[in-house]
Order: sequence, then structure tokens, then C-alpha cells
Amino acid sequence: MTNLKMFSGRPPAWSLSRPKSTLQHLYDLAGAPLRMIALPDHVNERLHLTSLRAERLSVVLPLMKGRVLDIGAGDNMLVNLYREACIGTANEIGSMDSKGLDVVDWGGECVIVENCRQLPFDDESFDTICLVACLNHIPERIEALAESHRILKKGGRLIVTMIGRLIGEVGHAIWWYSEDKHRDVADGEMMGMDPTMVTDLIRGAGFSTVRKSSFVYGLNHLFVAEKSSDTV
Repeated sequence: MTNLKMFSGRPPAWSLSRPKSTLQHLYDLAGAPLRMIALPDHVNERLHLTSLRAERLSVVLPLMKGRVLDIGAGDNMLVNLYREACIGTANEIGSMDSKGLDVVDWGGECVIVENCRQLPFDDESFDTICLVACLNHIPERIEALAESHRILKKGGRLIVTMIGRLIGEVGHAIWWYSEDKHRDVADGEMMGMDPTMVTDLIRGAGFSTVRKSSFVYGLNHLFVAEKSSDTV
């Protein structure tokens, strides 16, 4: 198992609260060079700057439903936060059986696989599948999305976040604390992906409709697709 300070416990509740206050918006904007380039997430959070992980988590969490699979889950924080948020709601049963999956054991009790070409789950067994800031790091991304389509229930939801190719390449060259600096980088990994490429890959996996929006000053993109109820 690999232990890294980059996974430093849960983000503080204030960092996940949305909408942000005007004061927090202004503070985050003033501190953008620190929170987006110079400092790891947990240091930003100590300074009361909204970390990039908190930005991503706060965008994805409200879209999750039922039983969830988080691919590229790292320390499994997304699933753990989802379980807590679902206590006492209609999603509670599904959330308890939600799972994180990764190819590296970061200590989050995830399902560990060699790759994402064949996921170890039955057809139509999840309501939501998330790939948060990781599709670019999956060389077999075409197969991973096809498998996601297979194991999603009809009407199930695919959620993907991605940084653009250029900013990703620049960022990963600068981010001394990013996880790719602490593991072997596989052939075929990319440091970012442009929105058109992500959309085309999702549609190529069988998802007919892909909704796209942006967050964090338009530098990160959110893609939401649903598996058609008419899928055979």
C-alpha cells in the first residue's frame, strides 16, 4: 500500500458548502495562484482557500444517486462523503453498498484492479458511476467507458470531471504534490483532455446525450450522461 500526504483526510465542511459566500469567492479568487498551482489541497484548506478536490467533490456529490461506483477513487473520499450525506435519505441503502475502485492502493479500502478493461461487477449493477479527474490517467479509457456503460442500470448516470489538455500539461509539470509524481506513469496516460475528446469518448461508449458545464474559472469541465432506458 502506498501512503501519501496528498490524501490528508476529509476536507472541512465549509469547503464543500455551496453556494459559496461572496467573501469566500473573493478570497478564493485572490488566492487562485496558491490554490491552483503552488499548494496541495490540505494546505489550501488550512488557509481557508477552497481546494481543487473540494471544488470537484462539491460539484459531483449532488449528482450522485443510488449505488455508486467511483473509478479512480484514490482514498475513497467521494464515496465516504456520499455515504454520510445519504444517512436518513432514500439513497441510504444504495450508498452503503457503494464502492471505490483504483489500480493503486492508497489506503481507502477500494476494490483494487490491474486495469479497467474488465470491471469485476455484474451487468446493470450501479446507479451512478463517477470518474473524477482520472479518465486521462486511464490508458484503456475506451474500454473503461464501455464497461461503465455495461454495469450501469438503465437510466443510470455517468459523471466525469476533466481538466483541459493544455492547462493539464502545464499544471502537472508544476504540481510537485500531484499523485502522478508518486507512482509509475503508464504509457497512454494524458495530463488533461479537451472537452470534445471527452464527449466523443462518452458517446462512443453508448451514451447518446452528454451534458457539459464548467467550473473553477472554466478550467475544469463536468460531463453528465445517462444510460438510455431503451438500451438493449
